[in-house]
Amino acid sequence: MNDRVMQFRVGVMVLATAIIAGILIVLFGDLPSLVQRTYPLRMNFSDARGVAPGTPVRKNGILVGRVATVALDEKGGVNVVAEIDSTVPIYKDEEARISGSILGDAEISLVPGIIQPQREKVAESDVLRGAAARNPFDVFASLEPKLGLALDSLVQASDSVNRLSANLDRTLLNPENGDRFQALVKKTEKTLDEFSLAMTNINAVVGNAAAREEILDTIGALPEVMADLRSTVKGIGTTVEAADRNLRNLEGLTRPLGERGGEMVAQIDKTIGRLDEVLQQAAMFTRALGESQGTLGKLVRDPKVYDELTEAVCNVNHLTRELRPIVDDVRVFTDKIARHPEQLGVRGALDRRPPGIK
Repeated sequence: MNDRVMQFRVGVMVLATAIIAGILIVLFGDLPSLVQRTYPLRMNFSDARGVAPGTPVRKNGILVGRVATVALDEKGGVNVVAEIDSTVPIYKDEEARISGSILGDAEISLVPGIIQPQREKVAESDVLRGAAARNPFDVFASLEPKLGLALDSLVQASDSVNRLSANLDRTLLNPENGDRFQALVKKTEKTLDEFSLAMTNINAVVGNAAAREEILDTIGALPEVMADLRSTVKGIGTTVEAADRNLRNLEGLTRPLGERGGEMVAQIDKTIGRLDEVLQQAAMFTRALGESQGTLGKLVRDPKVYDELTEAVCNVNHLTRELRPIVDDVRVFTDKIARHPEQLGVRGALDRRPPGIK
């Protein structure tokens, strides 16, 4: 083989290798990161297991960037900075989630949250709060104790079922319990017959059109009955409150009576005694009035005494009318003496001037 041909073939192989390497670079996204412009996206995670420089960042399943740096936070978290393509906007309502596979590969997914009408883009100083998905192995490890408990419960349930089946076998197959089982079957059949009869009666009542209409009318009238019952209960409540209030008032009235009961009974006893004396005196008075020997009896029974008493009253009235002028003169005289006492002497007798009295 000629050396020139050999060199030509080697050159073709080198050129093909370069072309394949360029295609692979373009497919895996390394070349766009060198050519396209990017901007930093800051994220903070409590646990960033599996995340390292170069970890892909996806949005809606599409690769939009890669992790640039991973550093521990002073507060105990992990600060992750990713380079995102300048043509892809990231909003503040999105959440960064770390998801991993069984093989240990990790990636960051940007999941939109509650989308507001006006979404705000993330600035270079903003930090997205992130969450890490649990590793399937960790999930399985946490489920292992629960699975053990579930298996133990399943074993216990299986043992219980076995014991139940054994008890049923002993109950059903034991000759001594045969009569009891037959009696139980007969009671069950009787109960089913009675239930069938009851359902037949119910069907006879409900199947009747007139009875069904009456039942529907009764059900329709139930709201009015309930309203009347509610108003009645309210009225009973008002009556009970009024009775309670009256009982409290009566208690306030009877409490003083109970406290002064002995004194009031003594006073009532004394009053009854005095009333008895008054009644006795009234009986004596009526007895004396009924007898003709007394003055009142004569006044009631003898008309002569009444006439004389009437005549005496008339004489007193006549004497009063005759004494009235004299009393008036005496009043004038005393008034004159009170105004002019000097007229009682000789000078008063000789003085003929008018007295100046009424």
